[in-house]
Amino acid sequence: MIDREILKNIPEKPGVYIFKRDKEYVYIGKSKNLKKRLNSHFSFKEEKSRLIVEESNKLETIIVKNEKESLLLEATLIYKYKPKYNVMLKESEPYPYIRISSDVFPYVEVTRNRDKDGKYFGPYTNVKFTRLFLEVLQKILNFRTCKKNIEKIKKPCLNYYLKTCVAPCVDENKNFKMYGEIIKRLEEVLSGDYEYIRNFIEAKMYHHAKMLDFENAAKYRDVLLAFNNIMINQGIVLRDKRNVDYIVFKDNMFLVLKVRSGVLTSKLLYEASLTFEEFIYQFYYGMKSDLPNKIVVSKQINLNFDVPIIVCREEDDKYLLEIALENLTEHIKSINFSKDILIKMKEILNLKKIPFRIEGTDISHRNGRFTVASLIVFENGYPKKDEYRRYKLGDILDDFESIRIFIRKRYTKHRPPDLFFVDGGKGQVNAAIGEFNKMNIDIDVVGIAKEEEVIVTKNKSFKLDPTDVVLRTLIFVRDETHRVANSFSGKLKNNEYKVSKLDSIKGIGPKRKKQLLMKFGTLKNIKSASLEELEEIVGKTIALRIKEEL
Repeated sequence: MIDREILKNIPEKPGVYIFKRDKEYVYIGKSKNLKKRLNSHFSFKEEKSRLIVEESNKLETIIVKNEKESLLLEATLIYKYKPKYNVMLKESEPYPYIRISSDVFPYVEVTRNRDKDGKYFGPYTNVKFTRLFLEVLQKILNFRTCKKNIEKIKKPCLNYYLKTCVAPCVDENKNFKMYGEIIKRLEEVLSGDYEYIRNFIEAKMYHHAKMLDFENAAKYRDVLLAFNNIMINQGIVLRDKRNVDYIVFKDNMFLVLKVRSGVLTSKLLYEASLTFEEFIYQFYYGMKSDLPNKIVVSKQINLNFDVPIIVCREEDDKYLLEIALENLTEHIKSINFSKDILIKMKEILNLKKIPFRIEGTDISHRNGRFTVASLIVFENGYPKKDEYRRYKLGDILDDFESIRIFIRKRYTKHRPPDLFFVDGGKGQVNAAIGEFNKMNIDIDVVGIAKEEEVIVTKNKSFKLDPTDVVLRTLIFVRDETHRVANSFSGKLKNNEYKVSKLDSIKGIGPKRKKQLLMKFGTLKNIKSASLEELEEIVGKTIALRIKEEL
């Protein structure tokens, strides 16, 4: 515990204060007057303050010039160190970002984590949209996406020959100024200048058509169509090219609609007991979200921020705010509905506690080979796909033994959930209960027998009405465990088949196999590729051999 005497040396100035226990961050706060704020913590007016002071053995302060700087610094430090007693902005799901690394010749990637240096753009709602968007941008701007150390690369990869990367890894291409211009242009596009991409592609397309180079003109036409389709599929495209964020908030929930170059790129949901001011700083600076030209809200907010925060006046602004508010309202309703279902589940299944966290598994194999277990996670009634896992179990035909192996693998390292779900009937449920008992883990286990959707627990088996919300929820959990397990087992089998088929062709070693898979992606695509396309990668002799043997 920190001695109150330390407050004698605290100045009456704005700044950020940090409670620590050795190297662990306990709490980070900010204040216009550090001395006054810290005195209130040591007065133990709130239970939280008492816990913070008692658990800490070190207090640090950072003085800043004004309150705005303290908000910015607090948000950045909270997100970086995630202190035990701070309220964190919680995403409804892990959203993807586009990151430009801080290397001398930066690489670009799609990531859900924001723990590395570099510039981040986003967040985006849909990872598929984000990847397709970046793929089109790479074809136009030719930046690198590989994460290798450039100094250790002796020759360029396939992307250079496909003309999607300028290969700054090659000595003769190490032009810092040229590559810097590429990254600068990428940053401008990711900040909302989508029109540049359209204009660039169209100019290239018309140039090649004018030169009667119809092959390359067609290539740029296809890129333009792909880009336009990506934008249209996002749902809303406005008449102008605005870069605006629309924010609504209610009941500790915040919803952000991000519009870039007139296109709705993201619908983002966050939960936290924060003021609007705290949310703004955590979202844009703590979470490294890119800034728009302005932020539109439904009611007047007096906040000195880096971009204007205005009340909506235009019809398009009102329309988007209405969409945002409707989505937020429906989300809040669905959360309450989910909690009601979980309470009902506890009663019907006679559980020890409300199953706020459910983990489930299904075993899948291919005739006793490629046996895998899925691990899916539901929290507060919603799937947490970032916590899904897949476990390789070897070649095992016995489902009961597979369940026992999975439980040992998972729960010797991880805390058990409120409820464990297993896809199967009495045998599978008993196998799980037996293994948990061996590990001295007291946990409720439930399963569903597929044939008649019979619910199985430790003490009974019973059926519910097909429309019952508890049954529908358990079926949804079951189907998710089944989907994840089957797709993974099938992928393992396909990977082995793909490798063995290519390896059996004379003249194809690891290097050529990698080149073929990088170019065509799958064995099916290699099989359907033209002879000319294969010749570009492996030469005429081996291309003919591939055609013959596949």
